[in-house]
Amino acid sequence: MWKGKTRVKNKIKECVFFINMILLLSVCLTSCGEREEEEIPWKGIAPGMEDLTAVTDRTVYYDVAVETEEFPDPGLWGKNTEDEHYFSALVDGKTVYYPVNVQFYKGEPVQLWAEQTLKSLQLSLYRSDGTKELLLDSVSSEYINKVPAYQWYMAQEGDFYCYATDYTNVNGEYTNEGVLVKMNSSGEVLYRQTMGKDTGIIDMCQTEEGRVYIVWEDMAGDTQAVAEVEPDTGVMIDGSRIDLPYKPHYVTWLGTAGNALAVIGSNPEKGQQVTKVDPADKSLSPILYFAGTSYGWGNGSLLCDMRVMEDGSLELLWSDQHGNDCHLDKVRMEKVEKTPIVLRGIRTASWLADRTAEFNRENDEYHVVIEDCGEGNDEEDFARLTSVQIGAGKGPDILCGGLLEGYILGMLEKGALEELNPYMDASGIREEDYFPMAFSTWRQGEKIYGVNFILSGNAYLIDEKVLGSRETPDMETMLEALLQWEGDGICLAGYDSAALLNMFLKGSESLYGMVDWAEEGTGLSGSCDFNTKLFADMLEAARRYGDDGRRNEPVSIMRWMRLDNLIHFRGQAQREAEGWVAAGIQFDEGCGGASSSWSTLAVNANSAHKEGAWEFIRYLLSEEAQSTVSEWFQSPVHRGVFEKHMQEDVIDEMVVEHYVNGVLYYPAYYGEDVSEEKQAEYLRALEEIRPLPLRTEPIIEIILEEAGDYFNGSKSAGEVSQVVGNRVRLFLEEQK
Repeated sequence: MWKGKTRVKNKIKECVFFINMILLLSVCLTSCGEREEEEIPWKGIAPGMEDLTAVTDRTVYYDVAVETEEFPDPGLWGKNTEDEHYFSALVDGKTVYYPVNVQFYKGEPVQLWAEQTLKSLQLSLYRSDGTKELLLDSVSSEYINKVPAYQWYMAQEGDFYCYATDYTNVNGEYTNEGVLVKMNSSGEVLYRQTMGKDTGIIDMCQTEEGRVYIVWEDMAGDTQAVAEVEPDTGVMIDGSRIDLPYKPHYVTWLGTAGNALAVIGSNPEKGQQVTKVDPADKSLSPILYFAGTSYGWGNGSLLCDMRVMEDGSLELLWSDQHGNDCHLDKVRMEKVEKTPIVLRGIRTASWLADRTAEFNRENDEYHVVIEDCGEGNDEEDFARLTSVQIGAGKGPDILCGGLLEGYILGMLEKGALEELNPYMDASGIREEDYFPMAFSTWRQGEKIYGVNFILSGNAYLIDEKVLGSRETPDMETMLEALLQWEGDGICLAGYDSAALLNMFLKGSESLYGMVDWAEEGTGLSGSCDFNTKLFADMLEAARRYGDDGRRNEPVSIMRWMRLDNLIHFRGQAQREAEGWVAAGIQFDEGCGGASSSWSTLAVNANSAHKEGAWEFIRYLLSEEAQSTVSEWFQSPVHRGVFEKHMQEDVIDEMVVEHYVNGVLYYPAYYGEDVSEEKQAEYLRALEEIRPLPLRTEPIIEIILEEAGDYFNGSKSAGEVSQVVGNRVRLFLEEQK
């Protein structure tokens, strides 16, 4: 009997053991699967994605983590005499210092500096520990501070490469040719190798095993390529060429990934991305896309060298053009562990990305995740997916302006955006501390639904010769002048007939009296009349002056005037001197600048983290964040910070006196007028920036759809006017 019980007990033990083993194996397989998923993190938003739901439907988020190491400033550039030509300084017996390169040398970041007197020119190396080493006691001045500007690279064995794109004038026609020069460790020039006509050398590097590679431009082939060069001759090795997906004239950086290569390239189709280049099989493998990350690219600095480490992290070596602010960014992708606040837009400005990274470093609870469309992706589909999500009660926490174009009116009507007044009151943010445009976009009466975090706005000017007057015209006068002008040109480069017609229409709430809106609550529909001379003139001016490719190098008779800073602004005196007249945007109240919604942020009313979303927006409006806007060549929207920016960044630091024939003409900033009169005029323009009307957007969309038949000649202006009128009346009837 006991033996039977023992056998039963043994069977039970075997079953328990077998079940435990299955459970253990399942746990192991699951954990292995989890580890495998962790080994394939988010790489950013790739260009040319067919399915953008891979971006919009994420529930697990990744972002770059950046560790920055600052390096001691040798203080050499500061020793140069300000406002004195280098040759004059040499004659005066002074030493002139030139930054030559910042690079990785034998695994560590170093700086190369040239020190020149009237009798000598030396090259020295400065390490991150502050020590200095004299490399060359005598350097030929042909390769320092000359034209063409040679870039330097120090090889691991102590030799030097100098490379440039040499521009030569042959019978009045310029040609360019890549040039590679090599010196030994004593400064002796070993060779000067040219790469052929219509070429240029952009960057170079040396792998751990000593192979030398260059990135060169092939102008004839309209491409960039990586190629290995023979170290002893500088000749490109046959069969080593690897074409890159980048066009000439775009900067591409070359670095190492062990014994392979890595490039950082950018163009409008591909965006900014890091790619591994394998010379063995000539393959290109993406490592990181900067779209969809919070890495603020550059901030006015120059990327000097880069490398990809064994763990896949990226090291970027930066410096400014004067060899100052040398620092190393160690960049790696990490899973977001804090509460994610998703910010979605079409494009993310570098300042916004940089401030996002700063917020994420300082905030213990929230991490803002940037979701933008990336380059080469379908922006309309990206916006549509977002609209569908919001309609379903989902979507990102923060919406950025450009994403909502065409959808914003419907979202406001359906209550999809959070009113921000209560958050502003609770945070102590007062409207009077900011320029009006900070809160005017998407505003509905006293209710605020959007916040502009930087000054942004545009107006347009028209050629005085075309207008025939210096007086700011109304729409009828401007159109009459355009149609009477007998010259050949376009209004604005890149603006086809439809875009031009949209520009004419978009400032007026009533479309210049062609639409009469019914008062809310009356139950009545509005009315419209497009059978007018004004509308016919708009159609004809847009058709005649649209940039449709029919003209070879056409003359633009209009130009945009940006209002984002004093330098881009044109005051009346400058406009008159240059022959331009302010003409738009044409609002019902008069001509003035229009704010852009591309820098407008709104909170999704569906968000489960509204407090976190507002906390980030509040940070962007803070004096701390606003004080950094000018570092990105833009202007803060906070009044107090703006006044400080104008005084310190523009007036005190950058102004030089500008003389004409020995007479002080005006104080100038890079040659631009910054007189008190212009400052006052600019401030008035900022106060008067207005948002574009929202409720006209559906009607303008109807007009643009039908106007195509006039532009292609299939319908007359009268026929288009009738169709537009019928469709708009139906729309107005539906709105009552």
